[in-house]
Amino acid sequence: MHRVFAVVVCCCLLAGAAAAVPGAGDGPSARPVSPVTNTSEYLTITPTALETASYRQASLDVSGALALDTRGLAGRYRQLVLDERFAATDSTSARRDMLRASAARIEARIDELRQRQSAAVGKYNNGTISAREFVIELARIDTAAGRLGTAADRVAARARSIPGSTIGGQPATSWARNRRVELGPLGGPVRDRIAETLRGENTVPLDAANAPNLEGVEAGPDERLEALDLYVETSGEGLVLATVDEGRYYREASLPTERNNTTGGELTDITAALDRVAERYPWTWNHSVTTDSSGDRRAGIYRFTLFYDHGRLTTHLDRRSGEVFAEQQRKRLSGVPTTEPVSETAGDLRLTINRTYPTGPLELALMNRDGEPVDGRIIVGNRTVGRTGTDGHLWTVAPRGSAPVVARTNERSIRIGTDFSPAANRTTPARAMDER
Repeated sequence: MHRVFAVVVCCCLLAGAAAAVPGAGDGPSARPVSPVTNTSEYLTITPTALETASYRQASLDVSGALALDTRGLAGRYRQLVLDERFAATDSTSARRDMLRASAARIEARIDELRQRQSAAVGKYNNGTISAREFVIELARIDTAAGRLGTAADRVAARARSIPGSTIGGQPATSWARNRRVELGPLGGPVRDRIAETLRGENTVPLDAANAPNLEGVEAGPDERLEALDLYVETSGEGLVLATVDEGRYYREASLPTERNNTTGGELTDITAALDRVAERYPWTWNHSVTTDSSGDRRAGIYRFTLFYDHGRLTTHLDRRSGEVFAEQQRKRLSGVPTTEPVSETAGDLRLTINRTYPTGPLELALMNRDGEPVDGRIIVGNRTVGRTGTDGHLWTVAPRGSAPVVARTNERSIRIGTDFSPAANRTTPARAMDER
């Protein structure tokens, strides 16, 4: 697999023109939709609510990484101080007071993080902050959510020394588990990879990155730093992030206003929540091999993870509205099914496109008439998304709607105009394209 590389020094590059789309908030019934291929449904922003849609790119950022790590160290230090104070106190009532105070702070910080994310989306939409600042802020929120989850676990660990101790009327372990469920929509696999890239941890072996005309910064004797390509969509408060990295496709969707939607109906218990998952994700439900659940009525959120042949899906349902409002997905590119390919030939070049769905994985292959791979630069819309490299293949993320796809070599170019919401179904995994 090949992705775009970038020369980076000490800055974060987030490139690509945003496509501004008039919107009016998240809109009603932003439910998971079914792609035409045999893969999981996905939560998406409704067309009328879409504010921005654009390709972006993140790379090494020293100041951004320092901010992540410094706050992480500060959080660990606070937990150590609290552990020492708790251990130094012999009074059971004083210990209970300390637990309640810590729990209240964590719950307040979770609310603050939700507001912080909504504010960041709004500022990005109106141009108050740049794309660079927006993506770094999302990584910081993800890191802060991780720290709060750890802090909740520490509260539960301290509570074990007090028999029968409860927080908010529930066992401390249940309270901590529910806080982690609440924090889930504030992070995800795409943001984890953004944070890794900011720290300079996104590397690739040099012997796997020797296609011509690629530039990078050597991170070690056998590796080089690599930029991370992102596809970003936003609504009034919601966002969708997607990326392809190391043979995997990752996607996050967060639509907080769906928690105020009244169309779904309140979920009375976990059985009702499971029924709602089966209704919203019929293909995934019918093809999942195992299901993991967490959250309850006290959390106000039910979280389910469904594992299927080529990936997994984690979905969050609000108890009161009964609606899905957040989701994370992970898929193996080698197993992702695609629709019937679209191909074009010009001179000695043949470009083939294998589509899935908007914001989903997109495979491109560039060959000559003899079927030999050709390295070329791939442009989707007006954005360079990478190179096909020595094996002639590139995986990226599909945009919304229709856009031209152009492949350029040093001497030639080829162009296909296509819709990324294909209507034809094909069940053969995408890897079969190499076998034809």
